[in-house]
Amino acid sequence: MKKKTTSLIILFFLFVVMVASFFWQTPFDYLEQLIKDNSILSVFSFIFLMIISEVVAPVTVLPLVPVAALFFGPFYTAIYSVIGWVIGAAISFWISRRFGKPIIDKFVSEKDALKYKKYIPDDIDFWWLVFLRMVIPVDVLSYLIGLFTNMNFSKFILATTIGIIPFSFIFSYGYQIFFLENIFAVVLTGVFLISLLSLVFYFHKKGRI
Repeated sequence: MKKKTTSLIILFFLFVVMVASFFWQTPFDYLEQLIKDNSILSVFSFIFLMIISEVVAPVTVLPLVPVAALFFGPFYTAIYSVIGWVIGAAISFWISRRFGKPIIDKFVSEKDALKYKKYIPDDIDFWWLVFLRMVIPVDVLSYLIGLFTNMNFSKFILATTIGIIPFSFIFSYGYQIFFLENIFAVVLTGVFLISLLSLVFYFHKKGRI
């Protein structure tokens, strides 16, 4: 009974997402205005946008992140981005694991799926997913991991969160990083680059890269 209820809730959410994406430009403009209001509703609107951008792969809200940072502040914008993207990734993973390729075709283009599938082995390991999260757009990857690998949900969520956090903070603090105005953001960027290079070296040694 609990499993059936969860499925109905997710399916209802998918219906809302599909309707929103069909009439995308109007709600996008409206929600952008809500973000500028800097209220509780604007926070939930922004997080909802992040979720939609993850579930509906052609939709991107990255240009909205720097705008949100001006009103929420870069730190909270990064936190809200992580929350939205991780929830969206979890939904995308569940959709692909539960319904398979027929429904994925409604959210992900075949061209994108073929482009990234070669980087995703059936027995994908934890740190390889962390690495992929750092270098591949978050939208397509979640569907492909759910469909083509045997990774369990908890490892997927943890690896996704680790991989998304640096990108979210760097993108939110982009202006301050570029002009060296925030030592925390600059250090975080350095740590991210070192971690990324370390993973590149590690997987190069293993023959993955």
